Amino acid sequence: MLKSYHYEGPLPLGSVVAHNCGAAGLFSNKVNPQVTLIGKEVARLYTLAVNVSGQEPFVIHGNVTSIGRRKMGQQLLAYLRGLQGLASYNEWGSLVGVRPTKLFHKYRDKAPDAASVANWIEAEFSVSPEKLGLLTDIGEFQRPYVDPNIIKDTLVSLYCGIPFCQTHCVYCSFPYGMWQNYGNHNGFIEALECDMDHMAHMVQEHELDVMSLYMGGGTPTILPDLEFERVLAKLSPLVPEGREFTVEAGRPDSVTPEKINTMVRHEVNRISINPQTMQDAILARIGRGHTAQDIDDLYQYVKRHTSLAVNMDFIAGLPEQTDRDMTENMDYICRSLPENVTIHTLALKKGSPLYESHMQQRLPNEEQVRHMVNVARERLETAGYRPYYLYRQQYMTGQLENIGYTLEGHACDYNIRMMEERQSVLSMGPGSSSKWMRAPEFRQKKQHMPKDVDVYIRTIEQLLDKRSALCKSFWEVV
Repeated sequence: MLKSYHYEGPLPLGSVVAHNCGAAGLFSNKVNPQVTLIGKEVARLYTLAVNVSGQEPFVIHGNVTSIGRRKMGQQLLAYLRGLQGLASYNEWGSLVGVRPTKLFHKYRDKAPDAASVANWIEAEFSVSPEKLGLLTDIGEFQRPYVDPNIIKDTLVSLYCGIPFCQTHCVYCSFPYGMWQNYGNHNGFIEALECDMDHMAHMVQEHELDVMSLYMGGGTPTILPDLEFERVLAKLSPLVPEGREFTVEAGRPDSVTPEKINTMVRHEVNRISINPQTMQDAILARIGRGHTAQDIDDLYQYVKRHTSLAVNMDFIAGLPEQTDRDMTENMDYICRSLPENVTIHTLALKKGSPLYESHMQQRLPNEEQVRHMVNVARERLETAGYRPYYLYRQQYMTGQLENIGYTLEGHACDYNIRMMEERQSVLSMGPGSSSKWMRAPEFRQKKQHMPKDVDVYIRTIEQLLDKRSALCKSFWEVV
């Protein structure tokens, strides 16, 4: 299989090359790439020469326009997939971005109806009827959350990131460390408390209306009980009564009854429990430190002792996973009926243990993964779930997508607003990103916190000064 490429040529064409090489599973590599691409622009025409060892050069031509680049990208993707023995047809056509629903909403703002938007996307991007239907269903569901006529500048969501886990899952490329290996626990908590105190000041100073707060990671519940209490005690006052407050508790081996009680005391109302799969052999294979029974025990405890809404994540395409495994996963969901379910398609990420290991040879092929995703959708919709948010990633098996499903009345507000990027999302914690948004353009001011925890601790005062300046420039417009 082809794994690496290098491109030289015009920058606008290079962006299209990167997207479509990524969609074909190729990573950029200047040293001994398997595919070399040379782009040129002459007299308002592009030429792209694709060179693969043992093959005649494949040359693509196109106009120097966005449509011309998209068509060239589609030809490139079909060629690369053909070389690897994969079907050239892509259900998403030439639509390669992470957030296809953003495109839907951009045109829905001005279109008379959703059908007009679907027709335009089909004509411009050659998206299949099935994906158009999915995109339209989700887009129309989201309109009350993203309509520019009802979005106020002071409406915000908040995020708090805890950048630690207790083991490294084989599919994960996040550069987070292990909590047990990090030596400055108290320094991290103290810096995060400064971050949270500053956020409270920004909310008050600019009279912000907080719609939701999501505490993610990493694994937030990896914090010891006392530190977990300290963090939630700072976060809880940021969330107005009745608004959405979610804690990601992805790994049952990190959650204690005391942590559940702490969440309830501090008015958390949503929790994310992420099994990924319900087969013990696969859980061990991917580096999870718990069993399927542990997952069910936690879920049952939460449902017996709290009123928390629950999300559960599953992945299609794990090593040696079969259709039967996904059917068992959906059997569990249809019996248990958590309020939300997210079905992820495995994305093979450079930097993850899976990318570097022999386990790549044990991954199901894309037709098997596509069938798993379809089985999940059919079972979930039959059980009363509907899709409500969607995103894609490079290096996804079969160029598919991740889909969030919800039972009636339980959609996660944060997931929609964060994904569609039509509302400001302010963040706390290492590796997190704040984005300031204003209609109608929804252009972003951004601030990225350092991923390195020691750098975050050392520079926290400067980081918060920068956030103050960005908030002032955004909300105190003259």
